[in-house]
Amino acid sequence: MFSFVLQSLTSLLLTGILVYAVFASERLRSRKLVQQALLGLIFGVTVVLLGMDAVLIDPFSAPFDARSGPLIFAGYLGGPIGAVIAGTFGALYRVFLGGPTTVVGVFMNLAIPVIGVAVGYLRPQRNWPAIENSAIGYLIVGFSALHLPAFLYFTNISQSPTPYPTLVLTTMGFIASGILAILVTWQILKYAFHFATQNNQSADLTEKLNLAMQTSGMGMFDYKKGDPGPIFDAGLMAIYGFDRKPGIVPFSVWTPHVHPDDLARILKAMKQTWDGEKTQNRLDFRLLRPNGSYRHIRAVFVAQMDVDGTVKRVTGTNTDMTDIREAEQRHQVSQDRLAVIVEKLPGVLLEMDATAPDRPMLKYLSAKCQDIWGYSEEEFFADPLLFVKMHDPDDIGDFLEHISKCIETGEPIFHRYMITARDGQTRWLDYHGSSSTENGKVLVKAIVLDATSEVEAQKLMEAEREISRRAQKHESIGQLTGGVAHDFNNLLAVILGNLELLRDEDLPSNQTQMIDAAITASLRGAELTKNMLAFARKAPLTPVTLDLNNVVREAKNWMARALPASVVVETSLLAGLWSIEADRASLESALLNLSLNARDAMKGHGNLTIETANVRIDEAYIDARQEELIPGRYVMLAVSDTGPGIPDDTIGSIFEPFFTTKPPGLGSGLGLSMTVGFMRQSGGTVQVYTEIGEGTTFKLYFPASVIDGERLSTPIHASKIGSITGQRLLLAEDEDAVRETLVTILERAGYQVTATPSGDAAYAAFQADPTFDLLLTDIVMPGKLQGTDLATALREQWPKLPVLFMSGYASEATVHGNGLRTKDIRLMKPVQRTELIAAVGKAISDSKE
Repeated sequence: MFSFVLQSLTSLLLTGILVYAVFASERLRSRKLVQQALLGLIFGVTVVLLGMDAVLIDPFSAPFDARSGPLIFAGYLGGPIGAVIAGTFGALYRVFLGGPTTVVGVFMNLAIPVIGVAVGYLRPQRNWPAIENSAIGYLIVGFSALHLPAFLYFTNISQSPTPYPTLVLTTMGFIASGILAILVTWQILKYAFHFATQNNQSADLTEKLNLAMQTSGMGMFDYKKGDPGPIFDAGLMAIYGFDRKPGIVPFSVWTPHVHPDDLARILKAMKQTWDGEKTQNRLDFRLLRPNGSYRHIRAVFVAQMDVDGTVKRVTGTNTDMTDIREAEQRHQVSQDRLAVIVEKLPGVLLEMDATAPDRPMLKYLSAKCQDIWGYSEEEFFADPLLFVKMHDPDDIGDFLEHISKCIETGEPIFHRYMITARDGQTRWLDYHGSSSTENGKVLVKAIVLDATSEVEAQKLMEAEREISRRAQKHESIGQLTGGVAHDFNNLLAVILGNLELLRDEDLPSNQTQMIDAAITASLRGAELTKNMLAFARKAPLTPVTLDLNNVVREAKNWMARALPASVVVETSLLAGLWSIEADRASLESALLNLSLNARDAMKGHGNLTIETANVRIDEAYIDARQEELIPGRYVMLAVSDTGPGIPDDTIGSIFEPFFTTKPPGLGSGLGLSMTVGFMRQSGGTVQVYTEIGEGTTFKLYFPASVIDGERLSTPIHASKIGSITGQRLLLAEDEDAVRETLVTILERAGYQVTATPSGDAAYAAFQADPTFDLLLTDIVMPGKLQGTDLATALREQWPKLPVLFMSGYASEATVHGNGLRTKDIRLMKPVQRTELIAAVGKAISDSKE
């Protein structure tokens, strides 16, 4: 009995091995019909083998064996094909065996596979050839039910009067042995399928790994202790360009292909690995292939340890990194080129993540940002709102609206705006930007260019265009006015002459009065044409050498009669004033016009100040009316009032002929235009300074007399002042541009300058360090201390402190005489370099006497 069981189990195990071979075969994969036919053949052969080991059971000499398992699974797994093949094998063998139960044997060999086919159709397999657990119960029930016809058959042919006990026991034995065969076969097949699946998965994984390694430029090596060299697989052979099959590559073949500069490093790393110092290692090296090309290789290897702790083998991979390295080199070249372009750009590149519009994130900013905004990249990354803080407040809303529109529509934008940089300077920037969506993020990329020089050039061009326009306008008006005045004078000459002839006649008194009125009107017309000729710069002038101080002193006498007592007239006349050459009558007329205009502006109440000063202009100078004034020596006559000032929308028209803000009948509008024409005809110009709520100053610049000017105007050069080494100046000036210019001039002259933006700041600076040699201060500044207040406050503690005052605005007329000493020097803006240095040197020198 033991031999029967062992032989049956051996046959079933052999069946499992053959089934494993069928399902592990790569060639048979996905060929189900062929696999089912082979299963039928394998199960049929197994049935024959099991039949040869069968044991005959009395009283019918029926073979007792384990054929039930292979037969039923031949139908369940092999389907109709497998059932026919396995059933045919079993039936033929049963016929060959013979005996009294041949018919029953043939029936059972054919019926059992049919039971398997039926269960396969009733319980379809979702994952063939896996056998579902629920199907085993149906197979067993079907198999058990199949024994009922055999039981009835044996009952009919039995000779025994009581066959039932024996037949029942015999049938139960056949059923039990068959069920056991089914269960054993099921388990063997289950493991066969499991191992075949694992084999297939391993084969697929190996194939995929080989494919991945081949396509990714990878290869493997295995180096066992004692071998002459590592074993290279096909992928590694392809990487190295070796025309040989996978196998051992001796060091004598491998090492010559490693770049000489990298070989020592590789050998050292391998020694560390074999010595156990580093069980894992990674390094990059260059490989010279047989065709002469270089490849960049990355080697990764790991050591496997023996039981005694020594290294027994080293396994690893080589990856061809050539494409990556070449791409990195191309990228680096592109980056270098881009860096050169960015460095040459008069601006910066920036990239913002605007996915969250209310929280934009700075992604990239080129280094030139510090040249434009004054802040470094790190500072912008720490606080991106610096862009907004320095942006022109009046423009930031429009700019952000443009950015939002760019993000919504995807259209590029251009926007020019103004910023105030960290150093306080104003710059103009051109923003060229666009937006895109990348990986779900909204990115805004832009080039921001410094357009300051372009804007300044445009402003200069506009100024030059305005100069040309005004010049053409004045020239046209001058020609028209001169022509009209000339013809009108001719007409007046005829009218006046005839009127005077008529007056000589003996006429009634009432007619004589009418003629006298007409003569008076003609004379007034002649005066009007004279004013028109003055504006056109064609008035007949009789220039004589004049001392402006004397003219002002004499004018002050008749001004007392022309001005009300509520207008206080003050004069500030410079001693040593240069002489001028001008028409006295026109000069007095201009002075009278300016005085009357000042009276009207102040509505008859206020201070009127007349000043004189010597002015040197070293470089070409553009006056307030965009007319050029050539360099030279000039004498300035300033008339200042304390009126309301001239509005911006009016100041551009005050010198136009017939323009007036006075009520009808109270002004012809020719006073200022006549003054301008007289000054330009005399080689000078007129400037106006005004401040709303403070007042207005008109400054007339006369060329100094050539002979007398040379005698009176010898400048004091720094070389005549003596050594200025160590002399320290305290400067108080609220205008940034003026302050910077003054500092530059004085420092180049050798002075040490401390600059402050107000009188209050200057006072604090002097209190902290009272070692300054001179105070140079503007008169009108923001804060509590004006220039004169500052001088008075400091001189209370340092009485000998020399102070140099600068003035240029109309409001300064109210401070004349307040805090100024007789010897104090007062400079009129604009201050020329030579005059400034000379005045500073003279003030310091006088204070030491």
